[in-house]
Amino acid sequence: MTDPTAGRPRRTGRAARLLSGALVLGLTGGVVAIAVAAPPTEARPVPAATVDVAPTATTLVCPGPLQLPDDTLSGDSAFDRVPVAPVERVTGFDTVTSATAALTVLGADPVALTGGTGSVASPDAATVLRAEPEDGEPARVAGATSSVVTDGDLRGLSAASCARPSADVWLVGGSTELESTADLVVVNPGATPADVTVEVWGPSGPVDLANGGTFLVAPGAERVLSLPGVAAEQRRIAVRVTAAGGQVSAYLQDSLLDGFTPRGTDLVTAGTGPATTQVVPGISVVATEVDAADAGALRLLVPGDEDATASVRLLGPDGDVELPGAQELDLPAGEVTDVSLGGLAAGSYTAVVESTEAVVAGALIAREGKAGELDEGPRLERAWAASATPGSGLVAVPAGAAGTLTLTAVPTGDQGAPAPSPTASATPTPEPTEGQRPDPEADAAPEGPTVTVTLRAYGAAGVVAEEDVEVPLGSTLPYAVKTLGTGVLGVEVVAPDDDAVDLSWALSAAVAHASGPLISVLQPVTDAEAVTRAQVREGSRVGLD
Repeated sequence: MTDPTAGRPRRTGRAARLLSGALVLGLTGGVVAIAVAAPPTEARPVPAATVDVAPTATTLVCPGPLQLPDDTLSGDSAFDRVPVAPVERVTGFDTVTSATAALTVLGADPVALTGGTGSVASPDAATVLRAEPEDGEPARVAGATSSVVTDGDLRGLSAASCARPSADVWLVGGSTELESTADLVVVNPGATPADVTVEVWGPSGPVDLANGGTFLVAPGAERVLSLPGVAAEQRRIAVRVTAAGGQVSAYLQDSLLDGFTPRGTDLVTAGTGPATTQVVPGISVVATEVDAADAGALRLLVPGDEDATASVRLLGPDGDVELPGAQELDLPAGEVTDVSLGGLAAGSYTAVVESTEAVVAGALIAREGKAGELDEGPRLERAWAASATPGSGLVAVPAGAAGTLTLTAVPTGDQGAPAPSPTASATPTPEPTEGQRPDPEADAAPEGPTVTVTLRAYGAAGVVAEEDVEVPLGSTLPYAVKTLGTGVLGVEVVAPDDDAVDLSWALSAAVAHASGPLISVLQPVTDAEAVTRAQVREGSRVGLD
């Protein structure tokens, strides 16, 4: 098989440990016992099994630097595809100031989180954030990668939270059409090789990959696969990455051009796996027409074999908002569908998708900027939001960006979202600009039931602020991080202890620039995802190719 990273050096380094040897031996013994008790049968793939494990080191993988074009022109910078160097940094914080927490760029020495915080400037590979358990509980750490490019093909803010590795990763976003780039980066932070399989779906169904979609990723290394080279001319895509023999992190670098005009660069990060209910927070929009270039879209895929009927609810500043044409969507199995977000009032929303069959979901938002000297029209900045697990958790604020938390109290069970109050203003609350929160004294007191959410801000000196915020049930509340004070590096969100509501939330990040705002959406590391259970999948190869 052709190495998708030919010409790119493989990197090795220290990485997080996997399951203990005792667990592996225990599983092996179980397999032997079954083989003795039952007669041999025809070999077939064994699905991933979920097992309980004792708390181990918390391992998060932070995306590496942007994949730069390999044909950048030399000479006059006006003709360079990336005329300005990306400003890239990884940051991390620890809620208990553990002595073991550290950031480690693949192939480099660890950088300890001093006083509970730390950062790495200009990393040349993915970074692993790792910390040992504290008092028998998994360590609570979070981190973020940010890449800022203010001009050229890769113009944009490409930011993402450091994420837990998994044996099954779903990426909903991107395109392989002409003038689009979609670089899939797979990182193996473990101590054993990972046997990786890539599946891609497009508008017409599953895509046959030119390279077969399988490869090995060495321990402590990363591999890059250019999807336009193996799945060309797909206007919209969704990607699944599965791993045997280890767990991996994966993300997609998505960028678009219109001639010489940059149309946004961002990272498509992992969302939740297929389910009949999906929640996508962090959808902040400006007022647009339905077919406007910056309208944004909700992306859906039914990866199974049965067609589905789905409905979409948008929970906005004043409660439920109808998305025209999305009350009863026919979703053909295996086909990637985009639903326009155009026509919505400006504000922050969370999408709730309910389907008759399991679906995966993500959303695209956009901002129009000013035209540059060589541009044929206005520049565009785009950001992808992934579906997320609700609940309490942590998020790091990307370096150099203003952050706004979007907090949504999603009713559960038979309790539907309350209708907007008839006395509420018909004018929607404008979206905060560059992370600014509207004046709290100018906000009307919430009408109807609310839930209390606790926000705890962390800085170089540990906890720097704590505040309780009332979030109206069935609504989305934007909250500027700067309201908690200066020097905030990360935020802990404590969800209400209430079975009747799920707290779904994300961090919208923005960097101001003369050519227009640069934006990104970061999903939190929620406590519900803590590694007290692990997926184990049978490997099919031995050794490295």
